[in-house]
Amino acid sequence: PLSQLEDVNGWQRAVPIEWNTDDFRPRPIPQWKDFGLRRYTDGHVPAGFVSTGDTISLQLPYNAQVTPFFAVVAPEAGMKIDIRTDNYRGGGPPNVRTVYYTKRGLNAFETPGWMNGHLVRYHFPAGIEVRGLSFRESGFDTERAGSFESSDAFLDTLWEKSARTLYITMRDSYMDCPDRERAQWWGDVVIELGEAFYAFDARSSLLAKKGLRELMAWQRPDSTIYSPVPAGNWDTELPMQMLASVGEYGLWTYFYYSGDTSLVRELYPAVKRYLHVWQVDGDGLVVPREGGWTWGDWGERKDMYLLYQGWYGLALSGFENMAELLGESQDAVWARERMAKQTATIRERYWQASGVDGVPGYATSDFKFAPDDRVQALAVLNGWAVPAQNEGLRQNLRSVYQASPYMERYVLEALMRMGYDQDAVARMKRRYEKMVDSELTTLWEGWGIGAEGFGGGTYNHAWSGGPLTIMSQRIAGLEPAEPAWGRYRLAPQLAGLNNVRAVAPTPAGELAVAWRCEDGKIIGEVSAPEGLVGELFVRKRDTKRLPRVRIDGERRLAKQEDGGYRYALPAGTRRIEIK
Repeated sequence: PLSQLEDVNGWQRAVPIEWNTDDFRPRPIPQWKDFGLRRYTDGHVPAGFVSTGDTISLQLPYNAQVTPFFAVVAPEAGMKIDIRTDNYRGGGPPNVRTVYYTKRGLNAFETPGWMNGHLVRYHFPAGIEVRGLSFRESGFDTERAGSFESSDAFLDTLWEKSARTLYITMRDSYMDCPDRERAQWWGDVVIELGEAFYAFDARSSLLAKKGLRELMAWQRPDSTIYSPVPAGNWDTELPMQMLASVGEYGLWTYFYYSGDTSLVRELYPAVKRYLHVWQVDGDGLVVPREGGWTWGDWGERKDMYLLYQGWYGLALSGFENMAELLGESQDAVWARERMAKQTATIRERYWQASGVDGVPGYATSDFKFAPDDRVQALAVLNGWAVPAQNEGLRQNLRSVYQASPYMERYVLEALMRMGYDQDAVARMKRRYEKMVDSELTTLWEGWGIGAEGFGGGTYNHAWSGGPLTIMSQRIAGLEPAEPAWGRYRLAPQLAGLNNVRAVAPTPAGELAVAWRCEDGKIIGEVSAPEGLVGELFVRKRDTKRLPRVRIDGERRLAKQEDGGYRYALPAGTRRIEIK
C-alpha cells in the first residue's frame, strides 16, 4: 500500500500542458546506444537463491553507464530493495541509486535511471528469492574507430583508460563526470572534443556541435557566456574556460577536424560579441574579469594574471583563424594586432631567466613561487616563447608540477611543440603513474581521489584524458594538414619508443600508421584511404643534417620550411624510411 511508502497527502492533481510544436527542434544527436541485457562478469546468482539480508556485489566489465535489472519473488508486499554502485558517493555527495518496493509474488524490474561504477550492489531483505540479476549498458551511439599501441605498456594502458573515461562522459552532452554533476563544463568539453576525433567515429563530433550551439545560444544580453548550459541551477561564468571554448582548442579544433564551416559561420557573430566583452590596457594586456567564479585550475601556486593572458591569446588565435576562413579580413587584422601587442609586452616584461628557486619561466613580479608550469605551457602554445628560451622552459617543465590533470594536457602539448618528446613521456609517466597502476578503468579528476584529489576528486573525469590526443597526434604523428583531413600530415615524435602503431578515423576512412626503429633508421608504413594524400614532416631537432628519406624505396627531396623538412606522400599504402 502507498501508505507504507510515503505520505502522498497534499499531492496536487497532474495538469496537462499544451506544447507549442513550433518551438520544437530536431534531435541533433542519435538516440542512446543499447548494449542489451548482460550478465555480470563474475557470473550470476543461481536461480532460487534466497537472500539472508546481505548485500550482493557484482562486477561490471569496466566503468560503464548501466541500468541494473532483477527478477525476484517476494513473500510480501512493501519489501525495500536498494540498488546502487560502488560509485554512489563518487566525488563526495550521494549520486544516483534506486529504491524499489515489492508487490507480493514475482517482481521483474529494470531501474529507469542510469548509474555508473565498477560494481553493482543489490540489497535484498531477508526472505526474498532471487531469480535473476543482470544489467543493461547504454551510452552515446558511437563506435571506437581509433587506436594506439606501442612498445610501452604504460602508454597503451593510459590511452585505453583515456578512451574509457571519454566514453563514460558522453551521453546527452559531454560531461565532466558521470556521477557528481553530469554537467557540460567547458574546460572538460574542450579536451573531450579533441580526443573524440582520435578515438571514435564521426557521430561523436555531433556532441561537440550540439554543445557549441548550446553555449552560444544561451549568451546573455551583456554578451557573456557561461557553463554548463543548458542548466536551471547554474548561470555563473568561468572566464578562462569560456575563452578556451571559443579559442584554438575549442571551436577552431572542432572545425579543423570536422570541416564544419556552417557552424563557424553560425556562431561567429556570438563569438565576436563575447571577445569584445574583454578589454585590454595600453600595453595590449587583457584586463582580467572575475566573472562568476575566478577559476584558473585546481591546485595551488597559480599565476592567475598570466593565465588570463594565455587563454585570451588562444581565444584571439582561434578567432583570427575563423575570421580568415569566413573572409572577415578586418576582424582578422584586429585579432592579429592584439596578439602581436600582447606577445611583445609579455616577452619584454615577464620572462625570468632565473626565477624563484632558480627556475626559469614567465612569471609576474609578485609571484612568490617557481614560475607556474601552466603559464609556461600557455607561453609556448601562444608563441610568446622564443627558441632561445626553450631550454629554460624545459627546465621548468621538468621540475614544476603544479598543474592539475586539466592543465597537464597543455603542458604535455607544449613539451611536444618544443621537440622534447622524451621529456613529455617521462612527465606523463610520473604524473599518471597512480592512475595507470590502479585497478580502476577510468582516470581521476586530480592526482589523487577524494581528499587526495581536487574539487572532490571523482575517479572518472573527462579532462584527464588529454594524453590520448598527445599519443595519437604527437607521438604517432597523425593529424590533418587541411580541414576535415583534406590532406593528412605525418610528424612522428616517437619519444624513444621502438614501435608505435596507431589508427585515426577520417571522413575518407581509416588512416593507419606503424613505426619502428631499426639500425639507426625509422621505418614506417602508412595506409591511407583511397584518394587521401599527405605529407611527411621531419623536424630539424631530430636530425643534425638533411635527412635521407625514401618513400617506397625511392630517395625523395625535401621542401625545407621553418622547423623541418616536408615530403609529399601519395595516396595509398606507402613505406617510409628516415635516416
